[in-house]
Amino acid sequence: MLDVLYLVAVIALFALVGLVAKGVERLDLPARGSAQRDAMRGREQR
Repeated sequence: MLDVLYLVAVIALFALVGLVAKGVERLDLPARGSAQRDAMRGREQR
């Protein structure tokens, strides 16, 4: 019985991580390092 409970908990954890990943993907935030990289190339936006 404990095996089934453990299996359900692991599946629920993976589903939760998947939902969080989808939410972060939908935010569509720019990468943090890209601003620094563009500034080094002379493409700094002002």
